[in-house]
Formats: sequence, structure tokens, C-alpha cells
Amino acid sequence: MGRKSLRTLVVSGALVAGVGLVGVSAASALVPAEVAGPAQSESASAVDYVSTRSATVDGLRVRMGPGTDSAILGQIYAGEPLQVITSTRVDGGQRWSLVMLQSDSAGGLPSGYVGWVTDAYLY
Repeated sequence: MGRKSLRTLVVSGALVAGVGLVGVSAASALVPAEVAGPAQSESASAVDYVSTRSATVDGLRVRMGPGTDSAILGQIYAGEPLQVITSTRVDGGQRWSLVMLQSDSAGGLPSGYVGWVTDAYLY
């Protein structure tokens, strides 16, 4: 699935003021061009591919962009299937993947949701 086809993906919802983003079942739509944002450095390398992987831990944070300085959108749990859309390596060498959830997450994110996770906790 390419970036252009992902732009048509719409995941809508409302956030309750003061609740925060972690564990909220509804979230705003993400577009890959916005997701790649400023957290990705110029020296980062990117690889585009599509594969299905799963989280190896409970509470893996799904972020707005690659890197721990990006906002947390929610969490996924061990065994939940993810479609990897693209992968990138940020400064410091950590690899991050842009993923789309293949089913509703126990963390409250809906199937089809798109966000970034660290590759260290995917198999």
C-alpha cells in the first residue's frame, strides 16, 4: 500500500479535553506525509515495503512520528497484527516502522489506525 492510497484512509473520532491521547479509543486521522514530520532527520534512511508483523510486548506506544520525542497516540498489545507500510532509521540508529492496525487494539485504537512504532518490539 503506497503513501497516496494511505492518504485516503480516514480514522475519525473525538478527544475528550484533559484525557490525553494514551488509551483513547477515538483519534484523529493521520496522513503519512504529516506523520513523517520533523522527528525524522535528514540523515535518516527509509525503506518502503509491506509486511505483516506483531507487537512482542503489551503497551507498545504508537506515535505520531518516528522517535521518542513524537506525541503518543495510543498503545498496542502483544500479538496484535500490524501491517508495516514503511520503515526508517533515525539519528542514533533506532529503526521505526509506520504501521496500520489490522484489528481493533486492546489499547483502544481502531482497526486501520496508522502510526509509528519502534521496530525493537515487533516480530
